[in-house]
Amino acid sequence: MQIPFRRSRRTTSLPCLLISAILLISTAACQQQPAAPKPATMPASPAAAIIGGTTIYEADIDSAIQALPESLQVQRNEPQLRARVLHVLLRRQALSQQAIDLHLDEDPLIHHRISKARDDILIESLQQWKMHRIPEPDEAAISAYYQTHLPEFTIPEQVHARHILLGSEKQADDVLKALRKGKDFATLAAEFSRDDGTKSLGGDLNWFPRGVMVNEFEDAVFAMKNPGDISAPVKTPFGWHIIELIGKRPTSRQSLPEAKGDIAAILKQQAMSAWVDGLTETAGAQILNLQYSRMPGEQAP
Repeated sequence: MQIPFRRSRRTTSLPCLLISAILLISTAACQQQPAAPKPATMPASPAAAIIGGTTIYEADIDSAIQALPESLQVQRNEPQLRARVLHVLLRRQALSQQAIDLHLDEDPLIHHRISKARDDILIESLQQWKMHRIPEPDEAAISAYYQTHLPEFTIPEQVHARHILLGSEKQADDVLKALRKGKDFATLAAEFSRDDGTKSLGGDLNWFPRGVMVNEFEDAVFAMKNPGDISAPVKTPFGWHIIELIGKRPTSRQSLPEAKGDIAAILKQQAMSAWVDGLTETAGAQILNLQYSRMPGEQAP
């Protein structure tokens, strides 16, 4: 049973097994990195192994470990982890060399994919190079952005609530009576709530603003005044809810010092975008298919 969110929430999990994580980086790297018959040497990095005339360096192992979950990255200096990663890299190199020996890199479609992967690597490197050379925005620019974008730094009213989801109005009435007799809310939620996502948490929904829950639930909880207030049964498409208000936060605004870091990042990204636009214009792009001549939403002249 779901809690009354308007939008579903997705969660991701990190790989649990070391070998699974390493195989993941093997697959991703094979898809993203172009094959090169004569790879450039890695400067100032000790050699770890040689296969088919190609040297694999300690820096290659470090780069592969960067693709692992953070829980494994902290073990980057452990010989066991580095050995397993190295063996994956050796297998990748053997596969890559076999593909070249079979002249698969000469297939037009594969060659095109290699070219696009090369472009991706170059673009990422160029963006990093440029971002390091964009000056930090000055205080005046940051302040001006803040003043002209105040709504972006407004934090809407929020409530902290918990609920018990029941299948019928009678069940909801019975639970409400038990609460009024002093029964513990969390205990009743664990016993009776149909919301499997929150019953083990005592029905806790944490803090949320308007626009997250379904209308009926939202109208009821935001109308409640004081922490500790318990609602009458509230009907939504999910069932009947008993809601307890835990806390309320009024609308507030992030201060300029608090927003400074975010604004600096926005201004630097804007400078990057303008630089890319300039490069694109200077390159003299020509759109041959006229149906692509306007960006989506752009009005015809």
